[in-house]
Order: sequence, then C-alpha cells, then structure tokens
Amino acid sequence: MKYHDGFLRFLWDNLQPRDRMKVQKNNSKTLWILGAGASHHYGMNKRGVQVPLASGFFEAFHSLPTSEGFQADVGPLINYVFRSRGIKPTEISTLKENIEDFMTSIEQEIEDLRSKMSSGAALSDDEVEKGITASAAFNNMAFIFANVINESQNGPSFTAYHELLKFCSPNDTFVTFNWDTLLDRALADSGCWSPNNGYGISFSLILDGSWKTEMDMTTVLNTNLKLLKLHGSTNWLTANINIHPFTLEYKSVVPEGDQVFLYWHASLPYETYRGRWCGGYTETCYGYYPPSIPFTAFREESLAASPGHVFIKMAPAAIYSPFKEPQDKALPSSPLLITPVRQKQYDKYATTIECLWQQSEEALASAERIVIIGYSFPVTDIRPMEMLRNALASRKGEISIEIVDPYADNIAERIGEDSLLDAKSVKIHSLTFEDYLGELWEQVPLTVMEASSKYEEMKNWIAKVHMMSEASPYIYGGS
Repeated sequence: MKYHDGFLRFLWDNLQPRDRMKVQKNNSKTLWILGAGASHHYGMNKRGVQVPLASGFFEAFHSLPTSEGFQADVGPLINYVFRSRGIKPTEISTLKENIEDFMTSIEQEIEDLRSKMSSGAALSDDEVEKGITASAAFNNMAFIFANVINESQNGPSFTAYHELLKFCSPNDTFVTFNWDTLLDRALADSGCWSPNNGYGISFSLILDGSWKTEMDMTTVLNTNLKLLKLHGSTNWLTANINIHPFTLEYKSVVPEGDQVFLYWHASLPYETYRGRWCGGYTETCYGYYPPSIPFTAFREESLAASPGHVFIKMAPAAIYSPFKEPQDKALPSSPLLITPVRQKQYDKYATTIECLWQQSEEALASAERIVIIGYSFPVTDIRPMEMLRNALASRKGEISIEIVDPYADNIAERIGEDSLLDAKSVKIHSLTFEDYLGELWEQVPLTVMEASSKYEEMKNWIAKVHMMSEASPYIYGGS
C-alpha cells in the first residue's frame, strides 16, 4: 500500500527511541565527529546566548553572568589582558579574540619562560611577574571556560542532538571535541545510553543527588553507543590542578592522583569551594565553582603535605562576602578540560584522555561511515587530523565520508584531496547542522518502508495506525 510521506515521518517521529534503534541495528556503523559548530545551535538559556564557537567565545563571556558580579572569579584574566594587551579593566568588553589564538599566546609565553628556567638561566623581575600573571590567567581560564559553557547550555534539554539520535544505530560512536554536555543529556534522554558506562572511562564517584559509585539509571535498550570526549567535559572533575606560578609546572593538590569524577545533577546544595554553591542549574550544569570531592575518595597519605612541607590556606577577606566564608570540608576540584592550545597536554591525563583516543582509533578501524559535523580541524588540533588521515590510508576504499558545515569545502581542503581519495565516497553538505537534519528527514519515508519489508510487526503496525488515522483526525492530521 502507498502511504503519504508525511504520515511515514509522523510514525518515525513517534517511535520509541528503543524501536528506532532496533530498526537501524544493521545500518552502517557510523562514527560521528562533532565540533563546536554542532552545539552552536543551542541558545535556550535565560540570556539567549548560543553555545559559543572559538571566534565568539569572548562575546558570549561578555553577555553571560560569568562576567558580572562576584559569582565568578575573572580577576586573573582581566589582569593578564591589561598587562599583555593594554586593555583596561573598564574596557574588557572590547576583548574579542579567537579563544584558540588567545590561549595559545598564553601558553607560548609560559613555555618560553619555562624553557629559560630549564636551561638554568635566571628570570628577571619582569619575567617573574609575567610568569605569575600568565599562569594565573591560564588557571583562571579553565573555570571561565566551564562557566561560559554551563551558563550557555543551562536550559531545556531538547536540542538538535535529540533529532540526530533518531538516525543513529545502536553501534554508533560519537567522538566530540566539545566540552558541553548537550549530547550527553540527549543520549541519557533516549534511554539507550548510560553515563555509568557510556563515556568509555570509569569514574571513581558520581554526584547524582549525592556521591555514589554509579547512577541509579535503567536503560530501556542495551546498546553499544559510546560518547568519547577527547578534550574532556565540563562535568568531568579532578582534584584541583593548576600551573604553579613560580615553577610554571602543572601541579595537583593530589600529586599522584589520576582519579576522575562525574557530576550529573544535584538540586540541593553540595560542598563547593568556600561554600559558594549556586542553585538554578539543570542536570550536568553547575555554577562557577564545580562540586568539591569528598576527602574519603582519596588515600589519606595522598592528601598529606610532602615531608618538610605544610599546607597554608589563604583567601581574600571581605571581598566576595561581608562575612567570613566557610572552610572547605571537601577537596576543591577542577573541570577536566583540554584547553584550546596548539600543544595540547594530553599526557597530563594519560590514564583518562589517552584511553579515549585509543577507543577512537578502534572505532575508526571498524567504522563504515564517518560524518563530520561542525568540526573544522583547527590548527591547534594536530592529532585528530593525523588520526583521520591514517585511518583513511590504512582502509582505502572502505570508509564513506560526509562533511557537514557551512564551510564544508574548506574542511575538505584542510583534510586534503589525497586523503579523501582514500575514502569509499565523499559527500559535502555545505549546511548548518539543523539543515542537515532536514535532509535526513527527507529520507525517513524510505527508511520506514524498508523497515516494514523487514519486520512483519512494523508492517502490521503501520497498517493499523493508518487505519486509525483515517478514522480519527487526532492521530494524524496529514492528507
């Protein structure tokens, strides 16, 4: 029987996620590579600010609560910008640099000073000041990054990612270079993925109402869906880590600690730095300071000062609060983010991030199709380009490539004609993520009819709903 296309799309849209997954279980195994352009569509926070691209990060920063009042510490950034760019604190809103270029400049300054120190040369007073200012800004930016993302994604869960999942198979893998958690939330909403095992890494503890070893979550369909976040995530936490202002080396409050913790949701107050908890955030999002980690999560000896040293706590008084702020009852944490610099410090998180790269390479080794959405392979991301080119070279003629981006031709050129000749096929979609989803919806009628030919239950269900729709306009209003 011939069915109207609108009716078939209506059916697909109303299938349970588990049923769509079953229908597509034999589809080509797809590796989805996602960049900032995929999340840029979302702007349902209270300020209406879209999740930023690298070129618009500071514009988002200036438009969000991050840059206002005492809820976020942005002093080190403002101080660095004044010293290095000559931009006065009162004119900070004029800062509009590409965030990758900005962070690379900080990193280069620190690296130059670090190299001079390692050679045995003494730093001048001016260089010492530069090192202190640059390291403080670098440390500050990890929290600012997380807060800008959290504020911009703090809104209703529904996103374009929910629509994308309607076209995915249960064996697909998502590789993302984004820190936001929009896809995480969409996957959880589907009931076909769990944070407990879907990230490809293990968490020491998960904050879901309270700290626990795993979330109380039941999936409606067990799948092989994986979300591999190669640059970390705003809701992945570690013991506080920063660049030491004098040695310019990475230091953690737990020197040998490599544990990773997951924040999912807590509607009630939790321990955070100096008790500066802020409410009003949706799941996976939090205020400027992330939840602190219980001392019991670490070995007692790892929390002690090294021999011959003692811990000293200092905090500005009567600036952020008129009253004395509470002492920390848990260990301050940092968001686990690989910041946008040219020489990314993957080795600092060898036991976590590195295993995700290995899983990504394994996914490339078995993927039949790669879809790149909103990821431009920026010059700061050397390793992803090498990984893609190596996969295409080692599996010539086996992998189909699709590139989705308004500037898809530029991305294809960056990947290189020689590498793309190794692909089975190449499709260029010079579209936004949302318009690409529209193209996928055009294919739905064929998908539904193919499913009806494979599954007798599907065929009978379509016929039954069609009969009901003809009898009642409330089921389907199409003609």
